Amino acid sequence: MTKIVFCADDFTGASDTLATLARAGLNARLYLTAPEHSKSVGKNDPDLGPDSLDAFGVATSLRAMGVEDGVATIGPIADSLAGAGSGLYHFKICSTFDSSPDTGNIAAVADRYALSVGAKWKAVIGGQPSLRRFCLLGNLFAGAGNGALYRIDRHPVMSVHPVTPMDEADLCRHLGAQGWPNIGLIDFTVIRQGRMALVAEIRRRLATGEIETLFDVSDETDLLTIGEAIREIAQTTATLCIGASSVAQALFPSFAANADQPTQAYRRPGPVFAFAGSRSSLTADQVALARNYVKRSIAPSDLCDPTALDALRNECLSILGDGKHLLVSLSDDRTHAIASHDLARASAAFIAAISQTVKLGFLLIAGGDTSSLAVQELGIDSLSFAADFDAGAPIIRAHSTRPTLDGLPMLLKGGQMGKPALFDNITTLPVAVK
Repeated sequence: MTKIVFCADDFTGASDTLATLARAGLNARLYLTAPEHSKSVGKNDPDLGPDSLDAFGVATSLRAMGVEDGVATIGPIADSLAGAGSGLYHFKICSTFDSSPDTGNIAAVADRYALSVGAKWKAVIGGQPSLRRFCLLGNLFAGAGNGALYRIDRHPVMSVHPVTPMDEADLCRHLGAQGWPNIGLIDFTVIRQGRMALVAEIRRRLATGEIETLFDVSDETDLLTIGEAIREIAQTTATLCIGASSVAQALFPSFAANADQPTQAYRRPGPVFAFAGSRSSLTADQVALARNYVKRSIAPSDLCDPTALDALRNECLSILGDGKHLLVSLSDDRTHAIASHDLARASAAFIAAISQTVKLGFLLIAGGDTSSLAVQELGIDSLSFAADFDAGAPIIRAHSTRPTLDGLPMLLKGGQMGKPALFDNITTLPVAVK
């Protein structure tokens, strides 16, 4: 019986949630479209349809959409998920909650999701300690690449995000502006009283008509207590959880027992193709440190110029055809007039064109919106967890009817994820022997 189903607002976080569920011992799969029936896809795909899985999810690019498009997108997906989650559903969002009333609106999408699946209560998990995201008295804090911890509205990257800058740390105010003016907060002082006290407080809130509740998360213990309480509430009240992979950590705590049993990571024969579309300073540093690639920096305008794009594609195919690892990164040219979503779409089309032509040993994409759109362009049917690799950035495996893509190991990373040497670390993975 399916224990939980989830819909993710992007692919980088979706892959982390997939990995978290797999670590917990759940048989999990990530689909690109809502599954309708059991069907084995590709020779590397075991016969795992949604009916035979403990957990499954659908990955989308909701985080980059406007309100109308987001609601229209989540509607049919949520309709197909209704009844599959044993009363527990998850809307996976970014751990930094970056969103706005106009773009990636969390409240509007969650409301439509809850309507379809019949969820009467929405539980918002405010932090993910494993990624150094903490929520205290409703305020969100996040670690940065320099090791320091910042309130999210003072974070050196997220406060100046090019699409959805986080200018409000109080998540009740942040989500209130998106359509939840009456969201409640259960702070860490209540959570630390234990499961029974927390369940009693939730039931009291529900009796008063509260339908959206934010939970503080200061450490892993808070997560475990929250998870115990939510599981109890969900037995009688259909519940939609909103949050990052911390939701899976809270609901299925056996992940801790499996965390020290890593799966061996491999490349398959063939070159590594990496594309860095993220503009974060951490990704820029990772690109600069990479030594094992032929590097090409391209201007955003080149991706939208057919002549320049054709020349670039031919050059990249030649490099990869020679068996050399290739790292393509967008230059930090801010003078172009290309909308962020259009640039992400152009990047996605370029990545797909390369990946569908050459049989790669590994595909690495840096950038949340770019990753989401690129995977959708590829022609992949579903994704499974392959191995742990870096915090918030696991290795996943593609399942597809396309021979160049079926079995392809991939890593999709957000701008703030990964060690400095992440790109080169991929190239040093052992190659699987068939």
